[in-house]
Amino acid sequence: MSAERLLAQSAADLITWQERLLSPLIDHRLQLLCSVVVGALLGLLGGFVVLRRMALIGDAIAHAVLPGVVIAFLLVSTGVTGLFVGALAAGVVTAVAISLVTRFSRAKEDAAIGIVFTAMFAVGVILISRLPAGTHFDLKCFLFGDPLAITETDWHSILLIAPVVVGTILLLFHPLKLLSFDPVLARTMGFNTSLLHYVLMILLSATIVAALRSVGVIMAVAMLVTPAATAYQLTNRLWLLLTVSTVLGGLSAAAGMFLAFQFNSPPGPMMVLVATVVFLLAMALAPERGFLAVALRRRRIRRHILEEDVLKMLARFEETPQRAAAGLAAALTPADPRAIGRAVEDLARDGLVTRGQPEPTLTAAGRARAQDMLRAHRLWETYLAQEGASERHLHAEAERLEHAHELAEELDRTLGRPAADPQGKTIPRREG
Repeated sequence: MSAERLLAQSAADLITWQERLLSPLIDHRLQLLCSVVVGALLGLLGGFVVLRRMALIGDAIAHAVLPGVVIAFLLVSTGVTGLFVGALAAGVVTAVAISLVTRFSRAKEDAAIGIVFTAMFAVGVILISRLPAGTHFDLKCFLFGDPLAITETDWHSILLIAPVVVGTILLLFHPLKLLSFDPVLARTMGFNTSLLHYVLMILLSATIVAALRSVGVIMAVAMLVTPAATAYQLTNRLWLLLTVSTVLGGLSAAAGMFLAFQFNSPPGPMMVLVATVVFLLAMALAPERGFLAVALRRRRIRRHILEEDVLKMLARFEETPQRAAAGLAAALTPADPRAIGRAVEDLARDGLVTRGQPEPTLTAAGRARAQDMLRAHRLWETYLAQEGASERHLHAEAERLEHAHELAEELDRTLGRPAADPQGKTIPRREG
């Protein structure tokens, strides 16, 4: 095969590959756009839901809109507006009912949520069974969504809901922020927290109605909570949390649609699966809260503590040379001898010890650090003895506390600058 024919064949294969990947999205660009907007809206509201620990309420409202949808379906068999109004009314009734049950009964909020949303959902299922013969109500689509069934009418509905949700949040950002972090302060500043709560519930109900076609009520709860929980792993700033959650919600919807076409899977569940994978990645790799970062931080702390223990033990060897005969490994049991060796290497690299036989020796800088450790240890022993701690526990407790040696100076002043600890050992004085 000539080079020209090989090049032409490669170009044709590339075009075919691109068409296979992208043509489903191009053919369903309206459905993709609707799903992305709905995912972004759910992510935006999810920030407040997660911060206020309202995931259960979001779940309740998602399920409780069913009777409103069915009633509206009975009254207005066509028209998204009627379905939207019915679902919105059911969502508001659910939020009010949960508040009333919590207020006027001994049931806690989680029990009230369980009572109200299951009752509302049961009413919806019963109403479906009462639909006239020949009436088609797709409960599976209601529960799990069907993005490919989205029509231009659905898109027009989303275009109405999205600006209202975003505009309301921008307008009420400050009071909603106070409501999320400190409701008492919000009330003190004159904000009507009950009204704010119901406004948030109305926005949530409206967005869930918009999400019915894309992901259904069950998957809507996941798209409401998971992107926001992911953003919460990454930042403490509310505006950034909302931004990240919104972007992740939209991207999860887009990636879910793409993967659903490639693997011939239901789009709604695939969107949720993508959002969940992103959350797991954030849980593992978040710079501050990810368990990998936490594990590395704990490892660094353990190594730092062992290095300080080595310095302190070498200082004690200088005070009582006969103790050095047992060696560092024996003196620092149960520490791993290999970990002790690595600690000595790090200390030598930092210029705090010099390698020697049989044990390393302290440099001037290392001796100053070691004296700080001894000082902190003996001050803590003195403090604990004065507070009535058992004598047999003094050493172990001081070993645990001594690494907070930045508190030693304040502790020294509090104790009246004692010269010796309870065992009569001299407490080193800090130079300068």
